[in-house]
Amino acid sequence: MALSGCGILSHMDELSVMGDYSREKDNQARLIKSTDEHYDALTKAIARGRIRDYKEKSSFLISFGDPILKKVLDDGSERWLYRYAIYRTAKDKVYVYFDRGGKMIKWEKLPCPSLF
Repeated sequence: MALSGCGILSHMDELSVMGDYSREKDNQARLIKSTDEHYDALTKAIARGRIRDYKEKSSFLISFGDPILKKVLDDGSERWLYRYAIYRTAKDKVYVYFDRGGKMIKWEKLPCPSLF
């Protein structure tokens, strides 16, 4: 018995790394699920003609979460990208534009180019 305990202790670093890896994979899966759910909510708002109800950055963040990408444009406005978290599963994407004051200027839904 003592030998088996020593064997486990000698592999604690590896076991710790495996546990960290498992927790990281769980966190990644939760992030992907959340991003995809937020994108689905956004596309439903678009389909229902309700996207204009979200006039401010803050209302977008509350309702649709963080975008995949935020880009500050030359004029100080921002363009936010929403799509599924994993590109190969994304059929389309939504760009939302905000002025310097954080008000939505416009949005556009475009197809995602195929990787293959």
